[in-house]
Amino acid sequence: MIKTIAGTARISTKIIKDGSVAGRDRFCKKLEDKFYNKIEQYKRSQFDYIDKNLKEILPTKLIRVEKLSLDKNIYNGFVSLATELEKTIPADVVGYFVAFKTGAKKPNFGGVSIEVLMHEIHHLFSHFTHPKFPNRTYKVSKISPENNFEKFFVEHFQSPMYPSKCRKMTEELLEKEKEHKIDLLQYFRYKLIDEISAYKSGEEYAYLHRSKHSPEAQSYFDSQIQALFLRDKLADITEMLKNALKTERENLRKQPKV
Repeated sequence: MIKTIAGTARISTKIIKDGSVAGRDRFCKKLEDKFYNKIEQYKRSQFDYIDKNLKEILPTKLIRVEKLSLDKNIYNGFVSLATELEKTIPADVVGYFVAFKTGAKKPNFGGVSIEVLMHEIHHLFSHFTHPKFPNRTYKVSKISPENNFEKFFVEHFQSPMYPSKCRKMTEELLEKEKEHKIDLLQYFRYKLIDEISAYKSGEEYAYLHRSKHSPEAQSYFDSQIQALFLRDKLADITEMLKNALKTERENLRKQPKV
């Protein structure tokens, strides 16, 4: 039987101990703190140290760190699913790629902005501690080869687009994908929750780093979360999902019993 998420791409509840959302969040934060404290010990940094320290923290997991092209890639960093085509491991997702653009001005680590680094590190550890996230991402990626829902998310949710327009565009998409409405709403909700947490982590750790190295560091505030209206968009998606689930339950009750 092929499972969706392999043991090399998730952390067991036996290790996390508290399998609630809050418990998983706390475990994710512990991993982030551990990574940040490790990189703060270096007087000189190199890009390869990112991979080295991740593998020291999670030695039994599959992680591949890559450097993004400076001229061709629009992203400063991202985390993506790693699949095993030959199925030597009986699972669809076996690990993760984490990629960074280098060449950032100080403060940076190995050429990667501290804010971007810790943003993507949050995504990576969140995937390991919240396997529902990569599981949902994998399932949605299989819905339609014609529609790139990740691209839709970036262009609408992870952009300064106003929530009202974002909601309208999402409703138009769901009208075309009626059969997958609930799956897509759950996917967008998971993505928004994770992006809010990642932006918060990136900005908090960048502030910590600045505070240590500069006595005039500005106070932390969640600027990107506000600029992209992420909390408003999450509220809209949560409401849309709630309504969709209510309609689905009502339709199921109306079906004749066999």
